Amino acid sequence: MPSQWKYLPRTLDICALDPFAKVVDFAVDITVIAADFEDAFRQLPELLTGRSSARKLHARSLIKIPTLYLLPASGTPEPEEILDGEAAMSSDSLHPDVLDLATATFTCQGWSCSCAVLTLFGWDDIAQHHCALDLDSFANPPTWPKYGTDPGHFPDPPKITFSAVRSRIAGIVVRAAGLDDRVATASDMDAKDLRFGCSVCPPWTANGTAAPWIKAGYKWREFVRSLPLNLYFLFRR
Repeated sequence: MPSQWKYLPRTLDICALDPFAKVVDFAVDITVIAADFEDAFRQLPELLTGRSSARKLHARSLIKIPTLYLLPASGTPEPEEILDGEAAMSSDSLHPDVLDLATATFTCQGWSCSCAVLTLFGWDDIAQHHCALDLDSFANPPTWPKYGTDPGHFPDPPKITFSAVRSRIAGIVVRAAGLDDRVATASDMDAKDLRFGCSVCPPWTANGTAAPWIKAGYKWREFVRSLPLNLYFLFRR
């Protein structure tokens, strides 16, 4: 279905799956024909389902959100108590899926894109994220040394980690939007379409001109992504 296209892997990722890789890696003196891929295509639906399930299970296992932010108001958790993704799935008190929460924030540690500041919000972002370069890049590879040109490294899945700092910031932003951060999803926040400002970040002028002093207004995702960096540079001054 068209609504599912955004979750489909790229040609590069499919070629890295074992049944396809075996054909792709045939000796150069062997002529490859369409029939060689028939068995691989028969396995493809199951392979894609398994790949998606494994990625989701891994992402959920990384989540460590303080129960203070997740349990009902009647609960009295200790501040140091942590609810991980597996426990969240078995908890009757949590709805919806913990991976859909606005506080389910991940940072991509991938080598081939600007992942140092890239925050992914829940499964929807993770499922769509490809931090490796695509096939088109082989024709005109970037000059930035960080990318490299080794095709053998490209199909690696994104290396994500749970971002506890950004999760706490997201919880604050969700509450500022008037929602309950224990159950509010990323899509709930997207629907609000609010703008947020950093109260401790100084204003600046545009390009050093005589323009009036300005301060940024962020959408909630950009605010959660930007605040740790803004504070870092602020305290470095």
